[in-house]
Amino acid sequence: MAGQLLPTTVLNSARPAMQPEVKPKALSILIVEDEPGDHALVVSYLQHKGFRCGAGVPSLVWAKSLGEALAAARDTPFDMVLLDLSLPDSTGVKTVSAMTAYLPGTPVVVLNGNDDEELAMAALGAGAQDYLVKGEFDQRALGRALRYALARGTQERRLHLFEVALNSAANGIVITDVNGYIEWANEAFSQITGFSLVEVIGNKPSQLVKSGVQDQAYYQQMWETILSGQTWRGEVVNRRKDGSLYHELLAISPVFGGDGKVKHFVAIKQDISERKQAEQRLEMALVGADLGLLDLQLPSGQLHLSAKVCNMLGYPESAINGHISKLEKLVHPADAPARRAALNAHLSGDARDYQSEHRVRHKAGHWVWVRERGRVVECDDNSAPLRFVGVVQDISQEKQLKLEGSDLLLRIESMIHEFGKSPVPLDRPGDAVKSVDLGPRQQQVLQLIAAGCTSAEIGEHMGITPTTAATHRRNLMRKLDLHSAAELTRYAITHKLVAE
Repeated sequence: MAGQLLPTTVLNSARPAMQPEVKPKALSILIVEDEPGDHALVVSYLQHKGFRCGAGVPSLVWAKSLGEALAAARDTPFDMVLLDLSLPDSTGVKTVSAMTAYLPGTPVVVLNGNDDEELAMAALGAGAQDYLVKGEFDQRALGRALRYALARGTQERRLHLFEVALNSAANGIVITDVNGYIEWANEAFSQITGFSLVEVIGNKPSQLVKSGVQDQAYYQQMWETILSGQTWRGEVVNRRKDGSLYHELLAISPVFGGDGKVKHFVAIKQDISERKQAEQRLEMALVGADLGLLDLQLPSGQLHLSAKVCNMLGYPESAINGHISKLEKLVHPADAPARRAALNAHLSGDARDYQSEHRVRHKAGHWVWVRERGRVVECDDNSAPLRFVGVVQDISQEKQLKLEGSDLLLRIESMIHEFGKSPVPLDRPGDAVKSVDLGPRQQQVLQLIAAGCTSAEIGEHMGITPTTAATHRRNLMRKLDLHSAAELTRYAITHKLVAE
């Protein structure tokens, strides 16, 4: 049965917000009502002049039973259904269930003669968008119900598409409230962890999969990040339902409410166990080459150092793994600015790769010279770096050999310089070694040399660089006309600068 135009508000709700120039599409409405008088009243409301505004004439189809309605729905894609719950072939909530099952996604507004709150809630639970009591609504209330039903229907279809898309994702996705309790999770999360979705809802991820591999400080830093409104990214080791461990790449983003406060968190989880196994094989190869592995997640600063690097510095893996700040605190203050500048130059794209030679404090207190090399291996869609991988090598012995080589060259230079001079007559006691006035700082250097300290150790004791310490050593040799640490030691003993 044909009718007139629907209200402007209803038609506009179906119009794309960004395309106001497109003429609203006329709606097709199925009226399921066995009472002719009630049907005529609804049609009269729909024919009211307030419903007319420039759209095509809507198509109104009348069905007097559920069977007729389902038959009509086979041939016509209806935009909305107005449904009576007291039909000759169906009554109550089962009528709503049958209609919503046959027309999934189509908004259904119930028109019923009983003002029954329990029945109304059951109808809404079965998929109805609204529940109107006959005799208690006018054309304005009906128009409002249609408008809201269309809007909710559109929103629900969109949400359904999002849910289908999220459930199709290979990565696990979890939505929690602000306290961390899970409100929704996709199938991939269930497949990764082994927990069914029924077991997941209402629990915290930490109650289900936390392995204990990461310490409490690790999770504290994560919570501080997301509660401040920032996205946290990092790697964690979690435990499946069967007790097996797996490596996970995790990103957690806060979701804000209308008041600007964090209301939910969305976590995206990727099982990277296979990748970690490959990295472990790589790490074994690096160990064979006397190299350690450094893996840095950006911008979270999450850091993983291989066992080789940790052993290099005398620490257990849990002590300096976790965040880049732990490692940076160990870098020598004099070397830290140049190291940071080199890393920033690479991360910003100004340098093709990263290289740095610097000192790092060993757990025992001495300095270890290391060479770091690496580059960014993963970026986001905007080319911002997400992951940096590098190798670390202990070059302390190499540095020491260079210093000793410098001393050897100095002695050779001194010998060449002094070549041809008459030797000191050794048969005169006390003349074998010159007696020269030395300043306090030179005496301190000489005492440390006599104590067996290297240039690096002298620098550490005196708060100077190893290069400066080596310069002091060379100057002493020139001034005293001596050519080895042994001769310097003998001089210090002879002149009572150190005990014999």
